[in-house]
Amino acid sequence: MRIAFSLPLRRADGTAPTIAEIMSMARTIEEAGFDGIWIGDAIGRGRIFPDPLQWLVAAAAATERVELGIAAYIVPLRNPVELSQRLLTIHALSGGRFRFGVGTGSNERDFKAVGGDWQNRFKTLREDLDVIKRLCRGEPVGDANLEPWPNAIGGPPIMIGSWTSKLWIRRAAREFDGWLASGGGPGGTTFNDMKEGLALYRAAGGKRAIVATVSVGLSEELPPERLTHETRFTLRCRPEEALPRLRAAEALGYDDVLLRKDILSEDEVHRLGELLELKKPRG
Repeated sequence: MRIAFSLPLRRADGTAPTIAEIMSMARTIEEAGFDGIWIGDAIGRGRIFPDPLQWLVAAAAATERVELGIAAYIVPLRNPVELSQRLLTIHALSGGRFRFGVGTGSNERDFKAVGGDWQNRFKTLREDLDVIKRLCRGEPVGDANLEPWPNAIGGPPIMIGSWTSKLWIRRAAREFDGWLASGGGPGGTTFNDMKEGLALYRAAGGKRAIVATVSVGLSEELPPERLTHETRFTLRCRPEEALPRLRAAEALGYDDVLLRKDILSEDEVHRLGELLELKKPRG
């Protein structure tokens, strides 16, 4: 199972990191043995969130092997033609390491912030993804024809973040390159939801299954907590419980776990890498 870590959204004092700091953190995540670097997306939550594509371009410039991804980009908030141009750009700049996790978003505030259509967000996502896929393949859509670079045609793999929607889980399996389930982060699901969603995804022929938004907050002060069907899947737990929790997700059949900590130090990354035994052979 692959394990990825998020980029931080801000410094501990609330200020923005510089591009040099983001690049240094990306190198640290790669050196610590993580398989990927992912970041989330939000616009209207009452505080600034980074543009995930710009954060990941910095990470791409600083790393060589790790996968780079978004979990999950709120596609209906953007123009699909302009977005396709940016996707092809990061796909080319990263040497094909970028993975595009998408969704409708789960917070109406994001849509109100940009004047978007909350009620029709699923319809918009379906239509916009069709436009994006066609443009990335080099097909014209209306007056738009991006004519991608030969080494970027097709664009990045697209993963569907659908949480528990049966319709979109099946669509992720049949039409796209992967499925993003949610752990214990915003809009998160229970361990049983993860199990049932994965069974549905595999039954529909789905290949790559990823559990995202797995919040990290290790502390010896936390009481021991047994992982049950009703538990939200996080690493907000005692340090000795972290690796068994990841192994539980692996036992269910997930291919990837995406860990998230919005304020992060490089020392924490190295400590977590050691705790999760990332430098040892893994399944």
